[in-house]
Amino acid sequence: MKFKVKDNWHSCKIKNFKKVFEYKKKPTAEKNFKIKGEYRRSFYECPSCNHFFAFHNFKTANLYNKDYLDLTYKDEKGISERFNQISKLPIKKSDNKNRALRVNSFIKKRSNILDVGCGTGVFLYEIKKKGHKVIGFDIDERYKNFLKKKKINVITKNLNKLRNKKKFDLISFNKVLEHVPDPLKNLKESKRLLKRDGIIYIEVPDVMAKLKGKFSGEFCLDHLQIFSISSLDNLARCAGLLTVKIKRIIEPSNKYTIYGFFKKIK
Repeated sequence: MKFKVKDNWHSCKIKNFKKVFEYKKKPTAEKNFKIKGEYRRSFYECPSCNHFFAFHNFKTANLYNKDYLDLTYKDEKGISERFNQISKLPIKKSDNKNRALRVNSFIKKRSNILDVGCGTGVFLYEIKKKGHKVIGFDIDERYKNFLKKKKINVITKNLNKLRNKKKFDLISFNKVLEHVPDPLKNLKESKRLLKRDGIIYIEVPDVMAKLKGKFSGEFCLDHLQIFSISSLDNLARCAGLLTVKIKRIIEPSNKYTIYGFFKKIK
């Protein structure tokens, strides 16, 4: 089967993509998304920038409806239990605490921070403790209701409908862009909420996770693409952002991750 890239930011002039992984049935550890019809999906690699694109023979548009949270945490009690479990981890075992340290060390000043796709809000909780003003964005009201108890405000409107006169010093996308069909659109929409000298922080799964094999978490069903340093830099440039810093890491949870700090191109 010939694989064609539909993304409007991937500029590599390559026609032949290599199939790297193929899944003909649901992996044992995968959540039951109640896929209708035949289960078949693959990851294809761009031989130029090494970016991985997912192909599904079923629709993925409804993955992030109410059932997604139900499958992950069941209810608000489940969100609370997960929050408590993660927030109690010592720093050497915590992705979120290390993320908060990275961001805090980079910005070096008290800032207004928006976290897109905040989920359980552990990152916001940790970065808030360092003196920053925070706000989250997520599509499920149950995250909003839970984080209100932690005195963290969450917006649940679509990002492109967000009308906030307040500009942010930093906007973070922590393991979000791999889930969306058009990451370029999300970055462009977020720029209008960024101060002139503001920073966008991005974390995405790293293609080097292929070293762990096809069943590693980075290649789960709801990841539509996996990034290389080159492809993340290219995405940022297409969004009108300048790469300030970009780096590969292996997180305490053993996730292979690329993170970067980006600013507006003036």
